[in-house]
Amino acid sequence: MRDEANDLQQVLERPGETEFPLSSKYLWLLIYYGIPAMAVISIVMTEVKARSQNTILIEIGDRFILNNELSIPTVLSFLLMVMAAQLAALTFFACQKNKKSALNLNWLLASAALVVMAFDEVAQLHERVPAPVFREYFLDHGWIFAGLMLLGALAIFCIPFMLSLPRYLVKQLFTAFAIFFFGAIVLEGIGGFYATRAGKDAFYYFMTTLEESAELVGITYLNVVLIEYVSKLRLVLRFEEAPGRKPW
Repeated sequence: MRDEANDLQQVLERPGETEFPLSSKYLWLLIYYGIPAMAVISIVMTEVKARSQNTILIEIGDRFILNNELSIPTVLSFLLMVMAAQLAALTFFACQKNKKSALNLNWLLASAALVVMAFDEVAQLHERVPAPVFREYFLDHGWIFAGLMLLGALAIFCIPFMLSLPRYLVKQLFTAFAIFFFGAIVLEGIGGFYATRAGKDAFYYFMTTLEESAELVGITYLNVVLIEYVSKLRLVLRFEEAPGRKPW
């Protein structure tokens, strides 16, 4: 009751403020309806592209195919990663204000990692990593082995940080990352192995659709988790002019 009274008092002291709530409900709609719809459209557009000779239709199809680097879903994935990076940085500041701890720096580490992942999502630099083993089976997916080693090292490094978080939050973060990396590593590894042995046929493109869909669900759910956690920390952003600054 005291916190609600303080919030009400702050609002009354600034009657001219416009409230803009950032809710996770739209991200839930994206998970339940948006991503499945994009997956279906991607499969349809892949078939259209394979059967059509019309350059305009092929160009339109490329913009909706999930595994295309210059597609709308790829841009969406990039934006979701950037959004998650910003939320992780905000979580750091909110946690530091509640209780200063060196472990909170892991939120900044996560933010930086998400920025790198966002850049790689559009640049596709990871696909240039050669396979250290089984090269005859993973010609274009050698980065999977490096990704597994990096993921394992980060998991061990973050154990103290995870133990400091609420148990429900650890479960939610684990679920988000498990979904994302199941698509990014497991499904892509299966698709890459299949493409090496049988070629890039309809089943391969179906696997890439599942892979990209899992990545989108994972990163979207991560944003949901971060938004809902930050809301529990009662973080409020307020944009203010620099004191004493004259307008141009």
